[in-house]
Amino acid sequence: MFRPLVAKYLERVAPLFSLSRRARIAAWILPRRSWYRFALLASRAQGKLKSRLGGNGPLTEALMLDSWLRELTLCGPFPIPWKAVETKVLDERKAGRGILYCWTHVPLFEIPMNALVTFGQKPDWIVADPGNITTEGNFLVPGLTVRLDAMATDKRVLTRIRTALASGKSVACLADAKIGGPLSSYALHVAGLVGAFIIFFWAERQPDGTINVTFQPAPHPLSLSPEHVQENLEFMRTMNRKALLALGVEPSEEE
Repeated sequence: MFRPLVAKYLERVAPLFSLSRRARIAAWILPRRSWYRFALLASRAQGKLKSRLGGNGPLTEALMLDSWLRELTLCGPFPIPWKAVETKVLDERKAGRGILYCWTHVPLFEIPMNALVTFGQKPDWIVADPGNITTEGNFLVPGLTVRLDAMATDKRVLTRIRTALASGKSVACLADAKIGGPLSSYALHVAGLVGAFIIFFWAERQPDGTINVTFQPAPHPLSLSPEHVQENLEFMRTMNRKALLALGVEPSEEE
């Protein structure tokens, strides 16, 4: 019954309103427990439509799910069915040592922030594009009312990351500027210079819609040498390429 209602909603409402307005209407009509399922079905429908028009359906579906989750979060908190599959490293934090949470622009990269908040390990800072930072200087966490303090990606961001890590703070950032873009090792270098511990994180949507969340130490979590930095970067590049190719996107190999 729910799926036909979503299809009818998209057919009648989508052409008339912006995504944010559609999300507000859906949030007003549906109980919060159904918001994620609605977002999932809506994004799948939009992906199928894109495929019929000759476009990249899987990529459209993935990006639209991220967009729906953001817009619904602006309407209020709601449950997102994620499951932690590897989190042991989160129990190994040492007092006074900075932590760099690092990954790449792939779908659902914000969901692990929900997990960190739930585990009581909210990052002190998250590095974000200015367009994803609220007017209050915060970053939205999907499904939660909690907001993260954000630092914008500008010319001073590496200095600010270094200062935060050196003072024992935790910082979450991405190693690329956009999906499919080249990866940068700058943040990994900075973490190594101040002795911060590097944790990689990612989320993977399962066929039933459940999201598996993983946190694991980088191959060289203290990144003590240029070789360590490159091996850490290569791990991210391999995982990034795997995720993007599954969506029909050819990632850039340049740094």
